[in-house]
Amino acid sequence: MSKTRMSKKREQSLRKLAKLMNSRHQLPYPITKPLLDCFDLVITPEEVDFLTRMGTEPHTYEQAASLSNLSEESFRPFFETQLKKGLVWSQAGPDGKDRFSLPGILVGWFETYLSDGSELPEKEEFARRLDNLFKSWRRMNFFPIRSLLNYRYKRRLKPHQRIVAMKQPEETKKATKITVDRAVKVPETKVYPSDSVYELIDKHGDGNDIAVMHCFCRQWHKMVEEPCRFNFPAEACIVIGVYTRHIIDYGIGRYISKDNALALAQDLHEKGAVHQVFHESEDVSQPEIAICNCCWDCCGVLGSYNRGILPLHFKSYYQAQISDQSLCIGCGTCEAHCPVQAISVKEEISFANPEKCIGCGQCELQCPEDVITMIPNEREVMLPLQKRSEARITE
Repeated sequence: MSKTRMSKKREQSLRKLAKLMNSRHQLPYPITKPLLDCFDLVITPEEVDFLTRMGTEPHTYEQAASLSNLSEESFRPFFETQLKKGLVWSQAGPDGKDRFSLPGILVGWFETYLSDGSELPEKEEFARRLDNLFKSWRRMNFFPIRSLLNYRYKRRLKPHQRIVAMKQPEETKKATKITVDRAVKVPETKVYPSDSVYELIDKHGDGNDIAVMHCFCRQWHKMVEEPCRFNFPAEACIVIGVYTRHIIDYGIGRYISKDNALALAQDLHEKGAVHQVFHESEDVSQPEIAICNCCWDCCGVLGSYNRGILPLHFKSYYQAQISDQSLCIGCGTCEAHCPVQAISVKEEISFANPEKCIGCGQCELQCPEDVITMIPNEREVMLPLQKRSEARITE
């Protein structure tokens, strides 16, 4: 599918829309030609005008319809096309009526556009343009841009995602009643976020709030003839919470039971997956919306770090610890599975770098000698953008 030259008017309208969508991100993406090329392929001029008028505020269906000049008969299919493309997201409002809003770019529209699993010519072309976009970001990895990006990630941004463990929750101990015969000050109640895949799936499973969809990253790499070297299944991203019904209603994914979601996560964990939890507004203090079962190869987050494209900034709950190095046989299994190269083997002994460890638990799981243990340690982990010459994946 060949590109036609974009007119100045078209470029200006797409740039305006991209700026609106960019406002949904902590760190806005540079609005460059490769980014606008992705927009240009998928979004019609009529859709651009409507989405720009819609802005970033949530709307009821009636409010959205009032922003167009179309009749109800014409507006409904026009609007549903944008919902299916992922250009508009829906969720139930406080009155039970759906509210529709403009998503961010990435995480946001890009993921939902490719996650239905279809491989139509237009989507293959989108994957090629997306790949070109990420490669253009990699070319921006030079001093002082790299230093400025690292500074912003470390000093000004909150973690975008959380890394959670695939650990069975411990049995609840039986409560013991102790009489103290005096007033006791009760500490302020605090809700702690779930740090386990089991807890998250259990939390959302009873309400039928779990769906599974194709992994956007694996679809993208597959369509540019770079299939995932971990050979994970295509359907691997677990949607939880408020956007589950949107994913189902517009044909992007399908419902999955709590038991099947746990089985999928466990199977992928054993194959090397890292469990990233994504949240509304890229803010880990907001409700969770997805559990992505990621690898360090094609993942748009971990893979981009390993290609020298982006830094990482996670909320983490565990840390790898090697209690007895004398038991290590130097096989290198842990080193191969660590998604961020926080484990290294030197002279047949493994070493864990606590500052790089993101707490995914892969080293503990894969170690044949049970040398490594994950210990609780809630913290933020920021891994700076590497020089391109130091990246794990250099193609």
